[in-house]
Amino acid sequence: MRRSVKYRVLFLVSAILAYTIGFQILPEQLSGDRSYLIVTGVSVVYFLLLPLLYWYAIIKVGEQKLWKLLIIFSLSSLMARLGFPAEIANYFEFIAWLRFPIIAVLLAIELYLIVSITRGLWQARKAKGDPRLTVINQYGVDHEQTSPAADKPPLQDDKKLTLGYMLATEPASWYYAISYFSRHHASAIAHISSFSASRWHLLLLLSALMTAATGSYLALVNWSELTALFVAGFIAYGVVLLCASHRIARHYSCYLIDEKLVLNRGIWGMLVVKLTSITVVDLLDDNATRDKQALSLGRGQSNTRLMFNAPQLYHGSMGQLTEWVSQVDVVLDNPAQFKTIIEAALAEEETGLQQAS
Repeated sequence: MRRSVKYRVLFLVSAILAYTIGFQILPEQLSGDRSYLIVTGVSVVYFLLLPLLYWYAIIKVGEQKLWKLLIIFSLSSLMARLGFPAEIANYFEFIAWLRFPIIAVLLAIELYLIVSITRGLWQARKAKGDPRLTVINQYGVDHEQTSPAADKPPLQDDKKLTLGYMLATEPASWYYAISYFSRHHASAIAHISSFSASRWHLLLLLSALMTAATGSYLALVNWSELTALFVAGFIAYGVVLLCASHRIARHYSCYLIDEKLVLNRGIWGMLVVKLTSITVVDLLDDNATRDKQALSLGRGQSNTRLMFNAPQLYHGSMGQLTEWVSQVDVVLDNPAQFKTIIEAALAEEETGLQQAS
């Protein structure tokens, strides 16, 4: 497991434990020194220790944006409003009113971005390919402004890329879930080994999803039938994502399009690499040294390694957790064929560049 993933799991487990224990030990009312001490201790954990852990584990190690600290502060404020004694929780009720003007400003910004991005997606509606690629091409790495001396290539628009990728995941899920929509998709040059490509794995996930939807409905129907239907429907809607992820993993996990190599980890992650950024395609045997901190795609022992002349942006967690990678190890079903195709495409690309010059 890579270092960044370990720290994400560490933070998630820590947050769950902190909030769970907080709800268990917080008193209902402030009465006595002990209750004040408990509330003070929980406040330190909620608003100091957890944000510090989030900053180190997610922002520093995971190389995320600093503004994402707002997520953990907002979550801790919500937990304080729900769990703290009434005397203190009322203060968070007062603070909660401040969220409306803030939300209004954020919504105005988000609306502008959504309109701008939707216009771009609409203009590319006839493109024969993954809708997420349209967003990456429009707002991702700016190859024309890339400097060899820079540590990381510049992005055309980081905010639009994050939001646009998330919005494009919705049409992408329908595009892949229904085979008719993706009938003109580029053919795979190899397949990444993964559980998601197995039909039994899909059936298992669909069964679990339907069980969760039914369970949520039964748990909430006596409280509110409308809420029960909404929650159950929202969970059941995940069928589209699961089917899309299965078809991507089974048919479109590795392909070439527009002089770019696309590596898909189902619907959840994507790496798009310009062919001219690939410097080495190595076939790994059982004795090859493997870097545990490098990005690895596929189940099992990696048999192919790609190295790049500049860091490439991997879009994880449906584009919400991105990271720069200088190499990637992949588990392919036919690594020799993959290497041959990539090297032939690189040779053709170099020939075209020489003729153009």
